[in-house]
Amino acid sequence: MKVVGIIVEYNPLHNGHRYHIKKVREESNADIVIAVMSSSITMRGDLSIFDKFTKTRQAMENDVDLVIELPLVYAMHRSDIFAKNAVDILNSLMVDEIWIGSEENNIKLYEEYYNTFNINPNQDKSISYKTLTTKEIPFDSNDILGFGYYKAIKDNNYNINLYTIKRKSSNYLDTIPTDSNITSALSIRHDLSLINNYCPSFVSKETNKILNEELLFSQLKYKILSTSTSDLKDIFFVDEGLENRLHSIVNYNSLNEFINSLSTKKYTKTRIKRMLMYILFNINKDEINEIQKENIPYVR
Repeated sequence: MKVVGIIVEYNPLHNGHRYHIKKVREESNADIVIAVMSSSITMRGDLSIFDKFTKTRQAMENDVDLVIELPLVYAMHRSDIFAKNAVDILNSLMVDEIWIGSEENNIKLYEEYYNTFNINPNQDKSISYKTLTTKEIPFDSNDILGFGYYKAIKDNNYNINLYTIKRKSSNYLDTIPTDSNITSALSIRHDLSLINNYCPSFVSKETNKILNEELLFSQLKYKILSTSTSDLKDIFFVDEGLENRLHSIVNYNSLNEFINSLSTKKYTKTRIKRMLMYILFNINKDEINEIQKENIPYVR
């Protein structure tokens, strides 16, 4: 029996993801396809368009056999940590192969850069990991993640082969459609009406279940204003100095406005969003340090 893994967020699941699964099935001859999927909060710190249970059902309607959750504390992080944790789970499930979407569609490039890669993400905290990485590896977003999967396999000597499916019709960062059938998830998130034309019917029929991220703002505001500056400093992703700016939330009435007010060249919007989610869920640095001492000890 051949078991292959994919790593997804499905935010939302669209026609490009349908194409990906179809090609994986055709090219891998898999008996079972296992998806590791981030939960109701994504890697970038966004509330997912659909909750994780709805996304799971949609994934299985998309010809996935088994969906495993990549929990928030393992998923909402830098691309290399997201990739490592997802690969660790698939290795524990003894998959034979991992199939990913790719702009370059050339595994040899991963090998080439793996042999020269020399980045310490803690070396310069004034620059984001993505900026550091793209300076050394000139890849688009999907292939930065792809390199992370390749690196996780090689670093841990996992007996897993990595394969790529060429991305078609749209780029990862496209904010408007350029094709009549496939567009990026980002463009759909920018204009949710695109779900009707660019997502399968089993997704578009569930638009009544779309989550509203702004509804988190009142809870976040309460959490920050009822927490001391010293306690905020202990929350994961709250770097020194940021704790002093958080109580300015009293001056804002929307999540997006508050995120914009905190973001800088040093602290990107993605980093700010992750930080705010860790604050909302009250996850501190000591807890994360303890969690990261070992691989994920379970699958769900």
